[in-house]
Amino acid sequence: MIQHALRLLPLAALALAGCASDRVVVSDISSRYSRVEFSAAADGRDLRTVIQGNPFGTPGFDQAVLGVMNRTYVGPKTNFTSTPGPTAKRDYFVSVVFNPSPDVVPFALCNSAPIPTAAPNPGRITARAAFCITGGEATAVTGYVDNVKGPDDPNFVSMIQHMMLAMFPY
Repeated sequence: MIQHALRLLPLAALALAGCASDRVVVSDISSRYSRVEFSAAADGRDLRTVIQGNPFGTPGFDQAVLGVMNRTYVGPKTNFTSTPGPTAKRDYFVSVVFNPSPDVVPFALCNSAPIPTAAPNPGRITARAAFCITGGEATAVTGYVDNVKGPDDPNFVSMIQHMMLAMFPY
């Protein structure tokens, strides 16, 4: 009974997302994803995280996003970082792109090629993210938020948190 209730927590959090001005859409949860595999890849480890685009054009944006990601409880104690150390497993990483232009499919997020992004525009932010395993996506999500002031704006932070909960389901 308790495990069932704990599984519903991320769903409840996503439902609350409708109360804010952000919206998260789960694009894909493939058969490659399992909680056990995510734990093996990330629990007590660095998880390489690639962030592309900067919708605010401000310095330190990547670190602000990584900070939100690391403060969001996704289960295993994971260190999302752009500079992984020796604990990281090479076959696993997270890819996040802000305002891709043109839009991208989840598979493209897991390629090593850079993804073109639009010029800074906090009026409408689209974020796409994927948990990648050896070049393919295990999970992928999309988030949208309008009229935010910067990476510390509560609605922007909420979008990133909800994307994390959707990307790593229980």
